[in-house]
Amino acid sequence: METSTQLGGVAVIKDGQVLAMESSLRQKSHSEVLNRFIHNCLDKSNIKLEEVDVFAVGQGPGSFTGIRVAANAGKSFSYIYNKPLVTIDSLVLLAAAVKTQLPVLSIINAYKNMVYLGLFDLNKGPEPTYIIGPDAVPVQKLGSLITQDVLVVGDGYETYQEYLPEDLKRKFHRDAQFSDQPLAETLGLLAEKRAKLNKTIEWNSFVPLYIRASEAEEQRKGIVISPLK
Repeated sequence: METSTQLGGVAVIKDGQVLAMESSLRQKSHSEVLNRFIHNCLDKSNIKLEEVDVFAVGQGPGSFTGIRVAANAGKSFSYIYNKPLVTIDSLVLLAAAVKTQLPVLSIINAYKNMVYLGLFDLNKGPEPTYIIGPDAVPVQKLGSLITQDVLVVGDGYETYQEYLPEDLKRKFHRDAQFSDQPLAETLGLLAEKRAKLNKTIEWNSFVPLYIRASEAEEQRKGIVISPLK
């Protein structure tokens, strides 16, 4: 279950195959459609909820409210059915869906002229390996962090591309075949691999990856974000 960004989705995975998946951009809130997606995917897969071996949820970063939708569902199912939980961050999910020899830059819109950022090497192991991040940075700081050619995924690029200097954009390569949203099927495929390696947690050990403070906390601390020019 992945609900950390505008695209919310559910997938059922078995033996490296996607048995069913449903997703939609947030025309309604994720909480209104998640249960329907879950039931539809289970029906298509001919699986009962109690027969699921492992539950997986997106950890964030992304929408504070969105992260909690999948997290609450996953934690509840894990507790009720006494099944393990796998959590994977959304920056990793974006990079994991990519095929390239270049480093991969995942950038998610963090609003207020900021992005959640992860720079990954895809060639150091079975999962994307962090080179930089995870972090939340002002858009203006991207030029000082990224000094090499990268393949860029994530909605942060389309959101802020007009503010990026031309020399930086020349380093940013894009490929339309790769999603700018973390996908539930990518989460499920990675989670199944982790579960086979016993890389799971108990339901009460889940910690969301918020990275930056909430808007209320930023206001309370007097944090000011500089406008883009």
